[in-house]
Amino acid sequence: MYLKTKQKMPTVDGPFKKAEDNAHQFAFNMLYAHALEESIRLIDIAQRAYDKAVEDEDIYAITQKKAELDFCLKNLRFSSIAAATDVDELPL
Repeated sequence: MYLKTKQKMPTVDGPFKKAEDNAHQFAFNMLYAHALEESIRLIDIAQRAYDKAVEDEDIYAITQKKAELDFCLKNLRFSSIAAATDVDELPL
């Protein structure tokens, strides 16, 4: 688990500042793209399982798979909100 410390990372000045900012933004975008792809994959799996449960008319499975699908969709929504805001502003 990540623990916040009061120790600050050294800052980069001069001509490398923009390169550092660009590298940080690129890394964040790559991480977010992977998380988005994984979320969509899990939503697809949950949707297929839900559709099969509806087809089989299994009330217990329908309830369970609907909860899984809702959970995946809520995670996708939360990660989209987090990506749209400054990560440092989110309460941990």
